[in-house]
Amino acid sequence: MTATRLQNESSITVSGTEVQMFSGGSGPPLLYLHGAGGNSGWQPYHEALAQTHTVYAPSMPGFNGTPRPQWISTIPDLAHFNLQMVQDLKLEQYVLMGSSMGGWLAAEMAAMSHQNLKGLVLIDAAGIRPKEGEIAEIFMVSAQTRASLRFYDTSQVPNYEQYSAELTTEEALVDHSNREMASRLCWKPYFYNPSLPHYLSTVDTPTLIVWGRQDAIIPENCGELYHDALSNSTLKVIDNCGHSPQIEKPQEFASAVTEFLSGLG
Repeated sequence: MTATRLQNESSITVSGTEVQMFSGGSGPPLLYLHGAGGNSGWQPYHEALAQTHTVYAPSMPGFNGTPRPQWISTIPDLAHFNLQMVQDLKLEQYVLMGSSMGGWLAAEMAAMSHQNLKGLVLIDAAGIRPKEGEIAEIFMVSAQTRASLRFYDTSQVPNYEQYSAELTTEEALVDHSNREMASRLCWKPYFYNPSLPHYLSTVDTPTLIVWGRQDAIIPENCGELYHDALSNSTLKVIDNCGHSPQIEKPQEFASAVTEFLSGLG
């Protein structure tokens, strides 16, 4: 992996496709998968995880201006690509963590191949159709509206202005491209796979499911459905929190994740 212009940034080649990678830390490997908004680079929650783990946070193909192989058009396609990336990185007994769309992707990967997984962490994950309520529309709304849906109480979000500020021309182009790629992967059916709960019935990997109780994008009952589908799972619901607890409630999130990871041995 070679360093490039941004801190913690490098690139790797997976099946002939260049992948943007942010990484850091030391210790057991942890693969973090971003949501539909794309990769925001090395974040404080990555840095916190890197205190005890070697953290890899790739940009999924087609996001952040990166190339997309023509054959990747669904979340299961992307899961297969990522499992090849795991092999190329030579990750053994790794922790797989994903937020929102990245949580769905992590769940699909675990269903396909969980023998090498030490632990699974799903953060307000898409992928399962809610029994109550609906998954919110996020593609046909402004960045400001998405930010207001993402957080329950913006006053408790560190540096909230970075999420609500008007986008530059370059940022707007990346944002549009990311939404286009996410819609390609997640549009029909909208952000879920009806077969996923069945697939997960064979996964016995220790799993932590973290959910913001006031999530306005993916209803809390989806966390309960994941808990029902995964036999070896724990559900941690964080009060007064929206769709991104790793950002809105960083201390509570870190506490839950640290306790889970330390229990993996």
